[in-house]
Amino acid sequence: MKFFFRTHIISRKLRPSVFGLLSLIIISSCKKDKGNDPIPPVSTTPVLELVSVSPSSVHQLSDSITFLIKYTDGDGDLGYESADSMSLYLTDTRFPLTMDYHIQPLSPVGTSISITGNLSVVLHNTILKNSSSTSESAVFEIKMRDRSGHISNTLTCPAITVLP
Repeated sequence: MKFFFRTHIISRKLRPSVFGLLSLIIISSCKKDKGNDPIPPVSTTPVLELVSVSPSSVHQLSDSITFLIKYTDGDGDLGYESADSMSLYLTDTRFPLTMDYHIQPLSPVGTSISITGNLSVVLHNTILKNSSSTSESAVFEIKMRDRSGHISNTLTCPAITVLP
């Protein structure tokens, strides 16, 4: 009985400390869930990023160049339904010569949703500007236009060596 009495008195004295410690642990373990934060707005003007360009050298009139670009658009109005409407422009800065590409709508037409993704753009049959050259360095620029008429930033690609 003497032992029980002492234990009971000690546990009474420790109760506020134990309660306080448990409360502190519970409160400090609570933190704001970042998953519930609203997504920051994305610009309605398309934004392009260059992912890759390959190969780094090509033979004129036989090899193709592939440009992999990442796109982001706040209202998702990239691409056109009509095949006669062009939305991607690839410029060979040596001439300058611009090739126009049709891109199909990248989100349902009539919706306004933020989109991001990758596009692979292939350029066939690059030529030498000077036919007597043993090689030339070609730099390409890429930009896009959305259905609202917004023009993206212009990507400047690393130089590609064009061989005969």
